[in-house]
Amino acid sequence: MSNRDSESSQSKRRKTEDGSRLILNRMYFRISNVFIRTVGKIIMPLVPAHSSVKTIRELRGAEFEETISKTLRQFGINVRQFYAGSITIEAELQMQQSAMNINVAIAKMKSEMKKIVAVDSFRIKHVNKQDFHSPEPKVQAMDLAIHTLHMIKKELNKMKYSSAVFEVLEFQNAEQMIYQIIRDARSSTKVCLLSQNGKGKSFILNLLLLMTADTDEEYQEYIKNNEDILPLTQEHLMGNAEMIPEVFAEELEKYEDEIDSDHKKEIITKMIQNCDYTSSVSENKMSEMIKAEEKSFSALKQYCNGQSLRHFQSYLLPEKGTKRAYMATTKTVVRLRYGRIYQMKIEYMSKEDLQNQLYELVELARNREENKRSGKEENKQEERHHMALKKRFEILTRHFQQCSFDEEDLLKIEKPNCILLNEEVDTFEGSTAYFMGLGKNATEDRLFIREKLREIITLTNVSADQEKLQEMKIAAVKEIVVFAPCKLLCGEKELIEMPGTDESDPLALHDIGNILNEANGTLLLSDSSFNIGEADVKTILRDSKFLHNFIKSPEEYMLMFISYQEKNKDLHFTKEDKIMDMEFVNEEKKKREGEIQGLERLLEKQLPENVKKCVNTSVIFPVFHCSLLMQEGDATEIVRAFESNLQLTGVYKVMETLDQFGFTNLKPRVDEAKDYLILLKQKAEHYLKLCERVTNQAEDAMRFFRKRELKELLFDNFSKEHEEILVTTTQRLKATRKGFINGQVAELLQKWGRSASEKWKENKEKVTNINLFNPYYNGRQFKACIFFFFLN
Repeated sequence: MSNRDSESSQSKRRKTEDGSRLILNRMYFRISNVFIRTVGKIIMPLVPAHSSVKTIRELRGAEFEETISKTLRQFGINVRQFYAGSITIEAELQMQQSAMNINVAIAKMKSEMKKIVAVDSFRIKHVNKQDFHSPEPKVQAMDLAIHTLHMIKKELNKMKYSSAVFEVLEFQNAEQMIYQIIRDARSSTKVCLLSQNGKGKSFILNLLLLMTADTDEEYQEYIKNNEDILPLTQEHLMGNAEMIPEVFAEELEKYEDEIDSDHKKEIITKMIQNCDYTSSVSENKMSEMIKAEEKSFSALKQYCNGQSLRHFQSYLLPEKGTKRAYMATTKTVVRLRYGRIYQMKIEYMSKEDLQNQLYELVELARNREENKRSGKEENKQEERHHMALKKRFEILTRHFQQCSFDEEDLLKIEKPNCILLNEEVDTFEGSTAYFMGLGKNATEDRLFIREKLREIITLTNVSADQEKLQEMKIAAVKEIVVFAPCKLLCGEKELIEMPGTDESDPLALHDIGNILNEANGTLLLSDSSFNIGEADVKTILRDSKFLHNFIKSPEEYMLMFISYQEKNKDLHFTKEDKIMDMEFVNEEKKKREGEIQGLERLLEKQLPENVKKCVNTSVIFPVFHCSLLMQEGDATEIVRAFESNLQLTGVYKVMETLDQFGFTNLKPRVDEAKDYLILLKQKAEHYLKLCERVTNQAEDAMRFFRKRELKELLFDNFSKEHEEILVTTTQRLKATRKGFINGQVAELLQKWGRSASEKWKENKEKVTNINLFNPYYNGRQFKACIFFFFLN
């Protein structure tokens, strides 16, 4: 063993029988995932659950440890223990000194591990005991939970074809339950971003998506596993839902009961017709965008060297700013979800919805007339709302095209359906447009989606003859859903970028309120502090159902105040700076107390301690964080060198808060599945023991029968014994079944019956729909399946 290990080793020497000296040395190996670089050569701080060696050890612990132990024994190394947490192995070397070769042993371990670990991004290193800590990419808890559920579902599916126990125990109930939990996870974590325009929502999201983006190799896995699936055809969309891109799979779930219907085929045909692909972008334009992208990443890399971000471009989401805010914020809600390839859908409002919304301008005009008569002055907020609606009205309708806007004529509109929309609106109202990457080049697909987003949000890259139509589309957007292959979104999280609270019309503000009511997590952005933040943001938060729910059940909701101060030139850090010495780090506790006090003033009441504990705060420096991760050198050494600064930029805190919140939401359902699977396992073991007992008795009889010298003499005796075994076994099975039914099952049924009767008496008056209690409802819900399983 080398000198550097001698301090941590407990070495003993003794002589073998032939007199040679034998060395007993304590040694340590660490197995960990390595940091890899993704888009823009930025170091990714996360590793997907399916690629994590820690995950594989958790799920296949016995096989994993046996592989390591068996391999090391070939080199005279005995494993003493596997440490918890990071995979560190304590071993003892027992061989002649001349034969010792650690590097060969490590190479052999890695070779054997690759047979059970389907990834290359891990390393095995010989370490000192004092060097146990080393930075490594993290697995998100929610990603791990979803991955585990997928693995269980996969194993249960295999048992259909390989286990006789499957039919007896009706494993399909468990499989259905796991499937339902995975589906329900899609709506378990919805986190929205709330602020005024120009505060950095899109900018921060872009940087978080950048540093967690899938690598090119990961991105291309989808096409490798599903060759020739893109562009999509009717046959693809009528096939396996797990194969097709997420944006279409979600849409088709609405029609899953119409598998072969003509209606579904018509819907699929329309979806295909309304889908645009990356290939629609010319080669010259794509080449120009890629060059600009390289320049953008270079600017970001040089930021921590004191350079500006003048050439930095948005990564995926357009940064809207405050110009033409009435266009960009009217209804542009952008939902971000995980997708294996870049995809997007844009939903447009129907004609009726547009007319109802624009009629709000008529109502505002009447209110303005009444205010004038009563001498009441209009405040700035009302004035901005009126201006935003007026712009939309002029863009979408045929009114006032030949003359200037006249409120007197506006008041003549009696009802919503009297509003005449432009003929061009009829071409897209109520429709959905789809945009799809081809899965071969992540950068090209992302830039394609980014440019389409720019067109629909900021009116960028639109020709003069198409500008008017595009303005109409922007004003009629209902919702945008973007699917991005970024690990930040793994685990079925949904991030919702909402319109800014300023420069929005009343209906847009109403929609912001609806999203707050829908979400169970909110990230509230401000320049420096919520305590001194904008009044309109505070008002919307105060009036939302979300804040009421958070105070009522803080463990089930998430509220985080984020201060984005990086725009302040005095807070432009370089890699030589030490953030731990900065004033804002030392004052973080005081800042959090100040934010809580500001929330209490807003609500005009004191918050309970359990609510205060659940209020999260963070000062965030995402540009500095990303710039550090783009520096050249060995990825692990870069992270080690800047580890202190990276921990204090606030980026990891935001990511971990999102992850833990999502996992907390999902955990009760995962525990429910776990308990059910444990019960299933116990019943399977009980069944197999019964089968084994019968099999052993039959095998004893067969061995006795096979003895030729006794074959004739004992044939009659064997027949009688066989019949007795059969009778005895049948009686035992009947007795066991009867005891189980009359005992545990009867007790449970009585208990459930009493409980059900009591609950029915308590809630009888609340029941408004008795369909659920109809016998034909049996099996329509997975919980019902579970209860019926116990009865069988």
